[in-house]
Amino acid sequence: MEQWITEFMTQYGYIGVFILVFLEYVIHPFPSEIILTFAGFMTSQSDLNIIIVCIITVIGAVLGALVLYSIGAYIGEDRLYKFIHKRGKYIGIKTQDLDKTIKWLDQYGHWAIFIGRFIPIVRTLISLPAGITKMNIPLFILLTAIGTGMWNIFLIMLGKTLGKHWHEIIVYVSMYSKIFMIVIAVIVLYVIYLWYKRIKETRVQ
Repeated sequence: MEQWITEFMTQYGYIGVFILVFLEYVIHPFPSEIILTFAGFMTSQSDLNIIIVCIITVIGAVLGALVLYSIGAYIGEDRLYKFIHKRGKYIGIKTQDLDKTIKWLDQYGHWAIFIGRFIPIVRTLISLPAGITKMNIPLFILLTAIGTGMWNIFLIMLGKTLGKHWHEIIVYVSMYSKIFMIVIAVIVLYVIYLWYKRIKETRVQ
């Protein structure tokens, strides 16, 4: 798959980058770690402009996310679960992935849209429950643009910096995803602790 992705992007340039990023945020067929780091590498080896690449990847991500948002809003939660149960294996998505994503949105509210863009699979699926719950669309677009923008630019710049060794970042990004989840868990626990401490102090007074 990695070879096909790089050949496709090499052949079609900006359009190829846009299509692959768009598809990732609709059906998650390709990991952004490969797409974006190679795109960054291409900016150092061809006439592709890094600013334009960053912009079109954010646009592709937002448009792809809006497609999933619309699907979620249209079909609803019950039919979505039925579809993934029957057809999810063909696009690499399990009902457990959807469970996890919906739980994220319930736990963190609107911020789940922003945070979720940094986590594999969740970055794609988080748009579905946002559509199901009819989340405010301008806010959805804003949080998606900021989250995907930070993630995309980070990987593109890494790809440009690493040069021919761009593919090595895939290993480190996998480690990063696990570390990120741990950091989020620690932050949540700390916030809960502060909240509990504040309530306890209020009761004492």
